Amino acid sequence: MKDTNLSLIRGNSYMFEGDLTVGVYFNDTNRSAVLIDSGANKDVAKRIEQSIKQKDYQITSIIVTHGHQAQLGGVSYFKQKYKGLKVYATSWTTQFIEKRALEDWLSGHIPCITKETEHNQSPDLITDIVPYTDHTLVIDQVSFAVVPLPGHFPGMVGLITPDQVFYCGDAIFGKKTLNKQKLLYYTDIKGAKASLRKIGKRKTNGYVLSHGGVYTEVTDLIQQHLQLIDETSTFILGLVREQPMTLESIVQQVMKKYQLQNKSAHFTLANSIVRSYLTELSDNSKLRATVNDGRLHYYARSSAALI
Repeated sequence: MKDTNLSLIRGNSYMFEGDLTVGVYFNDTNRSAVLIDSGANKDVAKRIEQSIKQKDYQITSIIVTHGHQAQLGGVSYFKQKYKGLKVYATSWTTQFIEKRALEDWLSGHIPCITKETEHNQSPDLITDIVPYTDHTLVIDQVSFAVVPLPGHFPGMVGLITPDQVFYCGDAIFGKKTLNKQKLLYYTDIKGAKASLRKIGKRKTNGYVLSHGGVYTEVTDLIQQHLQLIDETSTFILGLVREQPMTLESIVQQVMKKYQLQNKSAHFTLANSIVRSYLTELSDNSKLRATVNDGRLHYYARSSAALI
């Protein structure tokens, strides 16, 4: 049966194309396969496994780029299936994998810890902690460049294979995503802009995006990202310049502008993104926050003297 999901990029660097892209590097020396992320769940993991078996390779290692379910959902399946499987992640990512409630906390929810939630944690999935620095990771005598990419999620990294193919995780999104949504999911705006510029400076033979697949050139795409970030920042600052606003009021206006639905998931997403912009604007001394009558208000610096 011919596999239609596994696509060659260059040399031994491939990608598995599903709802999201998973990287695959084939080591011809020992017929092993290194995964970059694992798929969102057990079903996706099985499809990835089948594709690799068709090429007569065996999965020996997984590098998890960051702690979102879409990237780590298949790790448990692979860990149970393959004895001795190596799973690499940064210490930040490891915490989010082993304590899944932390992702809710990052989004603004206070997790309720019960015996059941404690039982559903996933300890011991990560076998090797990857330093959150630019460095070389050697797996079965194959060298991968690890590139820290802050912005989208704490502790996220990208990987560059010996074929000079750059797996960028969710640091950058494809054109299809940008056509659907102009509000980009970043939890650290300063870090996101730094990562985009960092990717732009690395001239490689290909760029693989979790949301978007493969690109041979990303210069224009990066500029589009930076422009969208600036537009969102300008919009939020403009709201606060007109009048002091609470966080919830700002989130409300952002949801209206970007046509997000009145659903709790969309509110949570918008809330997380808005807070990241408010943090950057505050760090750049463009606004400040004070508590009035038990509510947190954001003020533009130009109007702060009126307080």
